[in-house]
Amino acid sequence: MTMKLLILRQTSITGQPVRAGDVIEVNDRDGRQLINSGKAEPAPAPAAPAAAPVAQDAEPVQRKRPRRTKTNGPT
Repeated sequence: MTMKLLILRQTSITGQPVRAGDVIEVNDRDGRQLINSGKAEPAPAPAAPAAAPVAQDAEPVQRKRPRRTKTNGPT
């Protein structure tokens, strides 16, 4: 039987280096050893794909008024 683990600290498993953040699949014996030594934790279950957001009516964009130019006295 195998288990998926999330590696918390860099270590080596069966002679292969693994880095923190990697998700690996190992046998139960190695998995329990890594969990008990604090180097790994069971990998979180993959999240179900989120449904696409429903498009809503777009609100009109508020446009700013153009800046008034400065005048240097009466023209």
